[in-house]
Amino acid sequence: MNNRAMRAACSDLPAPPAGVAGAADPRSLLVDSAISHAEKLRRVLQLEEWINGTPDTPMFEATRRSWQEQRERLLGELHLGN
Repeated sequence: MNNRAMRAACSDLPAPPAGVAGAADPRSLLVDSAISHAEKLRRVLQLEEWINGTPDTPMFEATRRSWQEQRERLLGELHLGN
């Protein structure tokens, strides 16, 4: 989108209230947090699918270990550890 189109699209938006310029809207932060949480959960499920679908052979051992470490890290960030 070019600048002219962006200005036209944004011209209808109300100006932020006085005194809160630059302050983050708590609802926006909540939405961002929920999106981040959902993306991490999606990644955990994807990693689990890959881990369970990969043959248990020495050729894939390092890759599986990496996926398991990523999964554990994400679960820790989500406070969902086993």
